Amino acid sequence: MRITCKSDCVKVAIAASGGKDSTVLAHILILLNQRYNYGLELVLLSIDEGITGYRDDSVETVKKNQDDYQMPLKILSYEELYGWTMDLIVAQIGR
Repeated sequence: MRITCKSDCVKVAIAASGGKDSTVLAHILILLNQRYNYGLELVLLSIDEGITGYRDDSVETVKKNQDDYQMPLKILSYEELYGWTMDLIVAQIGR
């Protein structure tokens, strides 16, 4: 993933699961970046493992955080990255 900065800056990807920890981390990093003018390019990054019914709600929360914080969001999937999902692995090798 490549994010282009408007000026010299450091790009920081915030691992965003949609849970309270990553949501609070994003909020705090935004506040610190604004307050102390760090010049960071903050990006939300979420991974979809391909487990049916597992990520659906949390991805919606991550998308809401993107809207609330006006941040770029990149969602990567195992299928995109590796050509398989966790559901496919379980189907092939069993539980």
